[in-house]
Amino acid sequence: MSELAGAAERFADGRPVLVGDQEDETIFVAAAADRVDAHLLERLQELGGGMTVLGLSDSIARRLELADLIPEARQKLDLSLTTPIDAATGISGGWSLRDQALTMRVAAAAETEPRDLAVPGHVHPARIDERGCDAATAALELTRISRRAHAVTLCAVVDGRGAAVRLRDARTAPGLARLPLVSTAELRSLSISRRAAEQAISCELPTRHGSFRAIGYGSAAGEPATVALVHGDPATAAPTLVHVHVACLFGDAFGSLLCDCRAELEEATATMVREGAGVIIYAKPAQPTLDSCSRDQGIDASLGAGLLRAAGASTLRLSAPARWRADALRACGLDVEP
Repeated sequence: MSELAGAAERFADGRPVLVGDQEDETIFVAAAADRVDAHLLERLQELGGGMTVLGLSDSIARRLELADLIPEARQKLDLSLTTPIDAATGISGGWSLRDQALTMRVAAAAETEPRDLAVPGHVHPARIDERGCDAATAALELTRISRRAHAVTLCAVVDGRGAAVRLRDARTAPGLARLPLVSTAELRSLSISRRAAEQAISCELPTRHGSFRAIGYGSAAGEPATVALVHGDPATAAPTLVHVHVACLFGDAFGSLLCDCRAELEEATATMVREGAGVIIYAKPAQPTLDSCSRDQGIDASLGAGLLRAAGASTLRLSAPARWRADALRACGLDVEP
């Protein structure tokens, strides 16, 4: 069983897991909201030490008619706090952990309607941006993998002064060190793969080398799309040859000899056609430049990994120019040959 599968099983059973990566400003101890009770809520607070919120998918927040408390422009995370709530029945004041746990389970239930909740209350729901990049969004994706309601109880991990703790430091605490760790990058790549299968724009692309299928996907509204160019059936060609190309205006459009990225792209394309399968990840640079090649810039590895999953590629063989990106793709849960 993979590390993610083990963590998902634990999460589905109503036990806490740690969600986050080294780059995340805030990491969370998370549990399935539809399984939470007073004991688990107390455990989450002991492990995290921070504020506990009820993370909800946008569809649940809209169904429950929960209004956002703060403007989108002032949000720090991919979380938007909404009106605090209590269960309309079955609680005694709302202050106890038992009452708060019951409210969370009621809010997570598929049959719950706005009339089943009272406002204001003692539980703080938060609408999670499902296109976000942080640990809260990742935790929501974990509910889908675990086949639980799309609601997650989150407790931020903080130190004694209330400051957010980075993952490296959090793992030195005995309680947190024993929790299964779920990677934000891996969960985000799975989320992108799922959404790309539903929403991506796909078309056939004949080239002078051979036929490719182009899959275009934008990580957020208004952002340039990253494109996967797929030749053949990557699922039947393991390991799948993968080439990562960052758009280079002079090289791509004008055939500049100041860099060899276009020649590398041509060689990788010809190899894929010769072998019968392969995927090219074509990404726009984060900081476009006119005076130098952009190929060494970082790319959104989770987005690239998500498109590779959507294309059916799971075990990868990177082209020589792309091998330095191997660690980033491995962090997203893909198997990359040395």
